[in-house]
Amino acid sequence: MIVVLADIHAQIPERPAVREAMTAAQAEARRQDGCVSFVFAETLDDPGHFIAVECWRDADALTAHFRSGSYRAYAAAVAPLLVRDSEVRVYEGPQARLLDPSTLDLRQDD
Repeated sequence: MIVVLADIHAQIPERPAVREAMTAAQAEARRQDGCVSFVFAETLDDPGHFIAVECWRDADALTAHFRSGSYRAYAAAVAPLLVRDSEVRVYEGPQARLLDPSTLDLRQDD
């Protein structure tokens, strides 16, 4: 499993255009072979700071995603709307496994 975490910093006035590009890119990525999950979200305390969280079956699937026309269209659309280069971190975790949440104590004891 490959996990990608990215921080994307949009110009505040360009947030609607960035969101539109992200919505399209997210939908396209989710249809790609090897995409386990893909989501963009905006942080709560830093307007214009978006985070991408992606899970891919393997490195080949991620490479195909970055070479896809949909990714290139997204990158071209948002590049001039950002305040700085995006920060992308890629993790490979063969030992990571999905846990059944029913086996965890998730109570909120306040």
